[in-house]
Amino acid sequence: MAGLIHRLRNTLPRLSRVMQAFMPRVRPHALQLFGALLLGTTVALTDVMKPWPLQVVFDLVILPPVATKHHAARFHGPSALVAPFLQGYTSESILLVSAIAILIISVIGGLAEYSQTVVMSNVGQTIIAKLRRDLFRHLMKLPPLYHMSRQAGDMLMRLTGDIVLMRELLVGNLLDSASAMLVIFGTLAAMLWMDWRLTLLSLSIVPVVAFASAVFSRRIRKLVRQNRDREGKLASSAAEALGAIHVLQAFGGADNAAKAYERSNRASLRSGLKTGRVEALLARTLDLLTSAGTAVTLLLGATSVAHGELSAGGLLVFLSYQRTLFKPVRSLARIAARSAKASACGERVLEVLDTPIGIKDRPDAVDCGRLTGAIELDHVTMQYPRGDIALNDVSFYVPVGSVAVIRGESGAGKSTLLTLMPRLMDPTGGVIRFDGRDVREFTLASVRSQISMVFQDSVLFGMSLRENIAMGDPDATNEQIEAAAEAAGVMRFAPELPQGLDTVLGERGAQLSGGQRQRLALARAALRNAPILILDEPFSHLDEASRDHVLAALHTVSTGRTVLLVTHQDHPGFEADVEVMLAGGRVVSVRGGELPAAARAGLPA
Repeated sequence: MAGLIHRLRNTLPRLSRVMQAFMPRVRPHALQLFGALLLGTTVALTDVMKPWPLQVVFDLVILPPVATKHHAARFHGPSALVAPFLQGYTSESILLVSAIAILIISVIGGLAEYSQTVVMSNVGQTIIAKLRRDLFRHLMKLPPLYHMSRQAGDMLMRLTGDIVLMRELLVGNLLDSASAMLVIFGTLAAMLWMDWRLTLLSLSIVPVVAFASAVFSRRIRKLVRQNRDREGKLASSAAEALGAIHVLQAFGGADNAAKAYERSNRASLRSGLKTGRVEALLARTLDLLTSAGTAVTLLLGATSVAHGELSAGGLLVFLSYQRTLFKPVRSLARIAARSAKASACGERVLEVLDTPIGIKDRPDAVDCGRLTGAIELDHVTMQYPRGDIALNDVSFYVPVGSVAVIRGESGAGKSTLLTLMPRLMDPTGGVIRFDGRDVREFTLASVRSQISMVFQDSVLFGMSLRENIAMGDPDATNEQIEAAAEAAGVMRFAPELPQGLDTVLGERGAQLSGGQRQRLALARAALRNAPILILDEPFSHLDEASRDHVLAALHTVSTGRTVLLVTHQDHPGFEADVEVMLAGGRVVSVRGGELPAAARAGLPA
């Protein structure tokens, strides 16, 4: 018993925490849920009334009472209630009325249960759709460091499978529990009305069922959490392998990847099988316990019938009530097991929702408006949570409309520096200023709207070229999109595609060459028309011809903008106004980018 109490103390707080966290999402649907509860009450009443016509037929038609000294005692429950009203009716009439009553009760119960199911489904789907939306939005706001430390497959598992299981916890289990309790109370009332001694005997099985449910539920919750974690790793493994299939095949690593996936798959299989065995053991244990209760009731009830203390129809109906009683009892046990599974999924979802966004607008942040493009880094330092320093006391200045080239070996801090510009991260020391003002004085949305970025690995989506370019400005007209495509050199190859700009790309634009993908990314940046353009190694992995095309497009797109370009090498024809050399996170040399005195004082230059 002490062990059970300890397990309950561990399980109930977790379930309570999950429920408290998500109940605000349920409250707006309180009226609909109340209607579903009323429908559940109707279902419970019809469940109680279903055996009544059967007892009436059994007692008054099939085995009518014989005038004996036990005559008055032989009627119990419904038979005793309706017998005075059926005097003078023939057996055929009683049988017909009872059959009609069975039909009416079944129709009312069926309609009520159908309506309850529809209401619960609608509410559950609505809540989960909103929760999935909020979880995805939160994931979109979490910093890159968070996503870099997590497996994408595990995040997808939380966003899809875990949330779906929570629907049962937030809506299904609550109303199923309420409906089960209504059936239990209604059935108990009818059983006590018929024979209080057999009723108490039937109730003796309930504590045993509750004990078994508590023991198994904690085990199931733990196994489900392990299984979900392993399924998340399995999904991540598959996504990683499929995303790099050309590399695996080229280096002969496809078989090794398949073997690694199989190992993860076997681990997930073992976890799933173990969970299934525990759930099956719980179900069979409950069936055995309820069957034992039915056997004892049948034995004692038959003795009561033999002594004239209970009619045969009364025993038949009582056994029916007992089955009706044990059904919601078993349901409550299964609900407890499902709740344990869903609470484990809820904890995984909460882990994401409880993660602080980190980069937020200050309470007094203002819209930056249209920036001119002056960029200042004043003694900027960036230290990651794990302790390593990516940037250390970095200072330089990029005037409006200038081109700044940032060079350095891998690990010098170039990519970290670029992520600080749109505030994907905030520096741990120093100040970044746009137009002489600390970027943290501005709202995130307004700052990011003033920056266009082109990454080393051009990020394209499985939509048309036109739609990929339009992501730079969703409100742009077709004429503006085509003008941006022309400026970035996209129109040099787009007409050769089957549907031109409306050709739908595969995942990440795999059918385009590296140079074509970069020009498409430049077109997106051109359409954005932001005063600051940031490019991270836009020429890497390109052959000479493709590099020349991208360079020509860059000349056009960068006109009138302040440009930050990260690159390893010089590019003929591309003149830099500012050159910054980084090594080990420090500035080792600056040409043309010294901080003016006004910038160091924090004033507009």
